[in-house]
Amino acid sequence: MATSTRRRSAAKSAKGKNKLTPEQRAEIDEKRKAEVKGLQEQLTTAVVEFASSEGWAVLLKKMARRSRIVRKYSFRNSMLIFAQCPHATEVRGYNEWKARGRQVRKGERGIRILAPNTVTPRDENGEPQKDEHGNDKRITFFRPISVFDVSQTEGKEPEPETVADGVKLPELNAKVQGTAPAQFMDRLTLCLKSLGYTVEHGHTGSADGYADPTTRTVRIGLGFPEAHQAAVLAHETGHVQLDHTADMAEYQQHRGKMETEAESVAYVVCAVAGLDSSATSLSYIAGWAGKTPEKIEETMIEVGQRVTEAVGAILEFTDPDEGQEEDEGENADAAEAADSETEKVPAAA
Repeated sequence: MATSTRRRSAAKSAKGKNKLTPEQRAEIDEKRKAEVKGLQEQLTTAVVEFASSEGWAVLLKKMARRSRIVRKYSFRNSMLIFAQCPHATEVRGYNEWKARGRQVRKGERGIRILAPNTVTPRDENGEPQKDEHGNDKRITFFRPISVFDVSQTEGKEPEPETVADGVKLPELNAKVQGTAPAQFMDRLTLCLKSLGYTVEHGHTGSADGYADPTTRTVRIGLGFPEAHQAAVLAHETGHVQLDHTADMAEYQQHRGKMETEAESVAYVVCAVAGLDSSATSLSYIAGWAGKTPEKIEETMIEVGQRVTEAVGAILEFTDPDEGQEEDEGENADAAEAADSETEKVPAAA
């Protein structure tokens, strides 16, 4: 009986939806376009606020302490989550929370993010349309969906974040003092091994460490505290993971940007492990971020997404217990988290 009831309900819902007039559909479409535009404007405002050395440092701290969000959502959607819910620590769709034994409290307002939905357009015969290379065309739409922070739910207690709130950014160019977290350097070494690099210790001249693409070796300098060696190793792992060593001429041309990317990755990875690392390159940001809000947004989102992806890849080795979940944050969970209206809205997001 229950199955029959669900089928009737679904049929009734589908039947009701088909009764929408062209005018009603146009109204829904315009409302969604307006919300997408509003979210994109909110994203621009949020990103511009981080486009300074101080602002980027604040963002890195937030990323480290909210690693579950950063590992689940794109940089864009992480920024939208932080902007709408600054205290957010773990964010999921309604049904995903329900499956984990927690219920969104009645009256809670969802955090709105942009979910991608890629489709293949078809011709009048129902066949996939082709591009100039003969491949199936792929068009990506973005639509607003609702997700909820754990603070908006109740029920079974979730696992707490492992990173300590005490992790902070030390002074620029400072040597990190103390010992490294247990197995942290071994796990970074395994990550580098998976990328085809080996690790050695030796003289490094004026540098604390470097990655040599010709010998595919990362060398860490001698005489540093263990914690600083770990921070340097994380930094060089960031360079390799980000593929900065592939073209050294390009590295020299965009050195400030690449150093910021690598040090940002290192800071977040170290912080998740509970290690205060030295953010030595944050002062570069003001020079390359851009002059207009539009250029700042474009550049910072590009860098932020690269950092986010590299952090996720390295954390699979250094923080395996919390490992990356299936790619559900903006795809599988998107459909169940969305409102009842699901009209597609093409947008640049």
